[in-house]
Amino acid sequence: MSGREVYRLTMIGVIAACVLVSYLVIKQRLGDDDPPKPGPRPAFQLPFPCGETWRLTTYPGHDDYDIDFFYAAGPSAGREVVASADGTVEWAGWNGTLADGSAAQPGTVGTRGGLGFGVILSHGGGWFTTYGHMNTWPAVKTGDAVKRGQLLGRVGRTGSTQVDHLHYEQHDDTRDPKHTRGVEDKVESVFDGVASGITSDGSASTGPLRVAGPVSPDQRRTSRNC
Repeated sequence: MSGREVYRLTMIGVIAACVLVSYLVIKQRLGDDDPPKPGPRPAFQLPFPCGETWRLTTYPGHDDYDIDFFYAAGPSAGREVVASADGTVEWAGWNGTLADGSAAQPGTVGTRGGLGFGVILSHGGGWFTTYGHMNTWPAVKTGDAVKRGQLLGRVGRTGSTQVDHLHYEQHDDTRDPKHTRGVEDKVESVFDGVASGITSDGSASTGPLRVAGPVSPDQRRTSRNC
């Protein structure tokens, strides 16, 4: 092989390498066209100790898929709230706003917005669970590793409510390109492999379904978080 042919093949290789690098850089900057896919849904259980029966409810304007839990055998206040699945504490603390938009003092009841004392758990694969309106500071802190059934706090009425209950959500974060764990990535909760039955809040002004129609009827579930 002559020197000219060696030079020619070398230059072809250099050009090909440059084209490949340019393609990879452009692809990285533009992002992958394929949306991210969630990991396997964790084996979520009811967020209460084994054997307890709870009533699952929603109401117009609550956001589709949001669940309010009320203890079926007596008062809800002070009852244990436990992790639905193994995970890591994404956030634990206080969140509440007053009518003028300012931050409410921790422990305030009946705020304009906010979970009150609450916890958000990350379960991997884009899955999150949210627990709100606890009676005082959570029993866990941000960054903690938790096991299914571990105590997170107790039912209360802090934040945007005046009634003792647990506010609960399941999220598939891969549904939201901005990964805000907001309305768009809420999904129907599943407990012990069975869909909760709480889907529509009956309001077209709230998401993610945004359909007018009947509110999902109340459900009853017994915890197998054992």
